[in-house]
Amino acid sequence: MIFMRILPGVLKELLKHVPTVLFDAVDWSVLASELPKLSRRIIQKDGYSELYELQANFLEPFNVELVNQISKNYDLVGQKKAAEQILTVYFAQLFSPHGIFLDLGPNHFEFQNEKLAYKPSGLWTQFSPTFTAGLKDIYDGFYFENEELFHKGLLESGLTSNEWPKEDRNNLAKLFKSHFGASLTSEMSFDLDTFKASFIKVADFMLVKKVKISTDFIYLGIALVTIYSSLEKTQTKVNVKEIYLNVKNKLKTQ
Repeated sequence: MIFMRILPGVLKELLKHVPTVLFDAVDWSVLASELPKLSRRIIQKDGYSELYELQANFLEPFNVELVNQISKNYDLVGQKKAAEQILTVYFAQLFSPHGIFLDLGPNHFEFQNEKLAYKPSGLWTQFSPTFTAGLKDIYDGFYFENEELFHKGLLESGLTSNEWPKEDRNNLAKLFKSHFGASLTSEMSFDLDTFKASFIKVADFMLVKKVKISTDFIYLGIALVTIYSSLEKTQTKVNVKEIYLNVKNKLKTQ
């Protein structure tokens, strides 16, 4: 892909794990306009220090510390509490008003003394308000088993349309739910290849429906792929629903 050849090296490496079919469903003119901004953020660390300071304060109540250096030899294998905290970082950032650091890969974390150290990279974004609202409704709809709210979230985030037949909307909802695995009823383990396979099915479906997805969805894909790679590395199972609800409850008390 021409697009891949002109990206900064760090982002190229990350996007190797994002199904390429997803890019066929993106408005290329919008994606092209993002490239200069991404390059400045990754290479020149544009906006990094500002977000770092804001996010450090935001994540502190979750027992997460943003740092500039971590051990290169830290091993996540068997670290269940680390897995829970890494997932906490993902969910908490979805509620952050400041933005989201996207690279949640295993080489950015270290767990010591019941606290997660997170060294973010310069790859960050701020989702649009409507996309953020849609994501929250998708997660709330799933974990509270509210079908109406789940479908509302898919509409808000631009992934479905009221113009579609109901059967098509239901089919995409089922494909999306496959990402959640057994997280509604029990602890779940994480397998990156399985996740990518389900992601491809979603992208293929949207391509058939001629949906032009936003760059927000591409960025979400990067966050999900990287967090799956970290959670897979731990080789543990976690209660995803419990972690999501804990994040929401913590935010209510702040």
